[in-house]
Amino acid sequence: MTYPGASSTPSPPPHPSWAALLPTGLEPDGLPGLAAAAVVAFGDAHQETRALLSGEAMVVPLVTRGALRLSGQDRIEFLQGQLSHDVRALRPGEARQALLLEHRGRPRAELVAVRRDQDVYLAVDDGRGEVVRRSLEDHVIFDQVVLQDLSTRLASFVVAGEAAVQALARVLNAAVPATAGAGVTQLAWRGSDVLLHVRPRGLRHSLDVHLLSERLPDLWQALLAEGVQPAGERALAAARVAAGIAAAAFEGVDALPQESGLEDRVSYRKGCYLGQEIMARVEARGNVRRSLARLALAAAPRQAELAVHAGGDRVVGRVGTVARAPDGAWRALAVLRNDLSEAVELGALGVPASIEVRLPAARRGDAG
Repeated sequence: MTYPGASSTPSPPPHPSWAALLPTGLEPDGLPGLAAAAVVAFGDAHQETRALLSGEAMVVPLVTRGALRLSGQDRIEFLQGQLSHDVRALRPGEARQALLLEHRGRPRAELVAVRRDQDVYLAVDDGRGEVVRRSLEDHVIFDQVVLQDLSTRLASFVVAGEAAVQALARVLNAAVPATAGAGVTQLAWRGSDVLLHVRPRGLRHSLDVHLLSERLPDLWQALLAEGVQPAGERALAAARVAAGIAAAAFEGVDALPQESGLEDRVSYRKGCYLGQEIMARVEARGNVRRSLARLALAAAPRQAELAVHAGGDRVVGRVGTVARAPDGAWRALAVLRNDLSEAVELGALGVPASIEVRLPAARRGDAG
């Protein structure tokens, strides 16, 4: 099945460093919630999900992660006017999730901004690196900013499970961060830098790793030699669904951040930026008409339509990500109307569905 809108922006193919490490014949599974060129699984996706969520040592390639570098004396102020979160408040060595919004306040891309002494590194999720690059280039006028696309020069992956994090520490011969926070650890390894960041992924132990593509094969093989097993991004998506963590590329399609569980990527206090007027209106109004929910599906998806129906043909929401849980049950993240009863009978992806839980609104980005 092909799901319309499941990946509205085509993803570039893996760059050569990844292509040499991945098995041949990998195919998309057609389910919503992954970028078009993402590695779905190395073997059985359900077995990989069970292993990942049980805490086994795993490593997951992020082949569609985009990488941009901004330097120049105006880089901070320029990004402050482009991204939804407060870049100026970051200190060197800190990172923050943010969105690139369009004029209606809908997310175009989600990214992590890492401030360093001489530059800002943007790790862009789900194949949206080109979208962000073009938007930033279009808005550089008189700003003293140099924008570089490093998507083929840098590679990213996730290590998951306590044993995998410990294996990474042994390979790098250094302490690695253990808990989520704003800090980014930068280590020297074999003559180049490795960036480590703990990002919320619905897992007890995980680290995002960024490094030069030329160093990727050595670090990847070293982790495999330590007993760490590869897994695809469908397992990461299952962790996200279980934890109720939205992704802009899927849950954020045609939805405001406040409706799709992405409000913690937004600041209301930083001043003007793309989409800020809509964010201010939402804050002043104090409520939205839709919110994020996790659905329980009665069976495996049978149709490609992402719309959620109630009472037959009435459209009441949209599915963003689908995943098969370790117990075999199928669940989905969806943005639904708030006026629906919790007991309403729904239809999604060609099967009966029900609201399992209304997910709490994400904490505001400038809270705390």
